[in-house]
Amino acid sequence: MKLAPLIAASAVFFFLWAVMPVTLASHGSIGSGSVIILLSLVSLAGSVQFLRAMRHESPRWFWGIPFAAVCTALALWTGITRWVVTVPDIGNHVFLFLLPPAAALFFYSFPDDCRSRVMMPIAISALVSVLSLILAANAFCTLVPGTPVPGFMAVAMVLYTLLLMPLVGLLFIVTGAACK
Repeated sequence: MKLAPLIAASAVFFFLWAVMPVTLASHGSIGSGSVIILLSLVSLAGSVQFLRAMRHESPRWFWGIPFAAVCTALALWTGITRWVVTVPDIGNHVFLFLLPPAAALFFYSFPDDCRSRVMMPIAISALVSVLSLILAANAFCTLVPGTPVPGFMAVAMVLYTLLLMPLVGLLFIVTGAACK
């Protein structure tokens, strides 16, 4: 298994670490949407390349499809909201919150010999997925007028974005190194 597709697939998880410096260095001329689309496309290319290689090595290769689907949706949604229409950015958040569960399934798609070495990343991604699915449901509920939003969600969102998403991205690199 190649390390490069897994590192490329992890790119989207580090989007805040890339978006902020790029936007600041360009003095706002390169917006965050452009960087998110770029990273989503890199991530999509890496996950598709991984799926192509896994079709011949793992009977569970199809468990990696949700990750590619979420990366596709993230790139499409960001592109649509950036260049076509002006809509609430809530869809972007929902897709970002769906990445950890898709990553857990992605890790589960590894071949048997490799999967036994990456059980910890699968477990950590599954734990992060619990919080991310709660945040996704909350983000979706904010579209409904009059729905109360719990106060702890703002703290959970900051924790998720600054710590847990990069953690899942690091897990991609660790699993890539463990299974090369």
